[in-house]
Amino acid sequence: MAKMKIKAKEKNGIVKVKAMFTSLMADKEEAIKKGISPSYIRYIVAKVKDAVVYEVTMSGFMSENPLVKFEFKGNKGDQLTFTTIDNDNKTETDTQKIK
Repeated sequence: MAKMKIKAKEKNGIVKVKAMFTSLMADKEEAIKKGISPSYIRYIVAKVKDAVVYEVTMSGFMSENPLVKFEFKGNKGDQLTFTTIDNDNKTETDTQKIK
């Protein structure tokens, strides 16, 4: 399952986000080479107050420990919630207060 490191800072009404997800991102072919079972994040969504501010569908072809950066209009003090779903449909959620 993916561990998350999230940084979100607001300046002049724009929130800049950097989020790193710890994951092997090993598709079937890569997993066979490494002798492990396939493990990768296939979906990431970020929300503030139930509004989607970032959404991406991924595959095992992404690099290990993917880093995403994006911006959106937001406010200091709001909660940014990330949810990931992996190839085994396991879900993990983490929140970070916007600074």
